[in-house]
Amino acid sequence: MMKLSVYSRMMVSFHEGWDELQRERPSINNLMLNLVLPFSLLPAAMILYAGHVNGTYYAPQVPVERWDGAALLFLLAELATVPLMAWVLQQIAGSKQIAASFHDSFVLAASAALPLWLSSLVLLVPNLAFNLVGALFGLFGAFAMLYHGLPVMFGTDEDIESLDLAYSAISVGGAAWAILMALVLLPLFGNL
Repeated sequence: MMKLSVYSRMMVSFHEGWDELQRERPSINNLMLNLVLPFSLLPAAMILYAGHVNGTYYAPQVPVERWDGAALLFLLAELATVPLMAWVLQQIAGSKQIAASFHDSFVLAASAALPLWLSSLVLLVPNLAFNLVGALFGLFGAFAMLYHGLPVMFGTDEDIESLDLAYSAISVGGAAWAILMALVLLPLFGNL
C-alpha cells in the first residue's frame, strides 16, 4: 500500500501515485482492508468526538446516545458508498463509450474518498464556519483526485474528457455525500 504522502501528490499530478496504483493493481479486498475501512473509521470517530465533547455546541437538545447511533450509521453508509461509487464511475464511463473495469473504478472511488475522510478532522474545532470550509476542501480534494486519476485508471485524455467525467462523477458523489450527511442529521434531530 502506498504512503499517505503519495496520495496528497495524486491531487495535483496525472501520474504520481496513479501510475503506481495502475501498475501494482491492489486487490479490492486489500483496498477495503487497508484504505477504505481504516479511513472510514475516521469520520465516524470524529462524529463521536463532536457529539461527546462538543455536542451541546452543535445540537444542545440532542442526547449523546444519538451521536453514537449517527456515527455507526455513517460508518456503515460510508463502507457501502465506496463500491457504489465504483459502480457509478463504471456506468458513467460506459455511457461515454469508455471501457472501465470495476477494479479500476474501485481504485479511483477509494482514492477519491480519502480527502473527504480526512476533512472530518475539522470536527476537532467546534466552529460551524470552519467545519463547512473543511468539508468544501474535502469535496474539492475528491474532485481533484477524480480529475487526475481518470486518465491513468480509465485511459482518458488529460484534458476535456477527464474533466467531463470528473464533473459527472463529483455530481453523483456530491449527492451521495449529501445523503450521508442526512444520515447523520436524521438520527440526531429526528423526533426531538
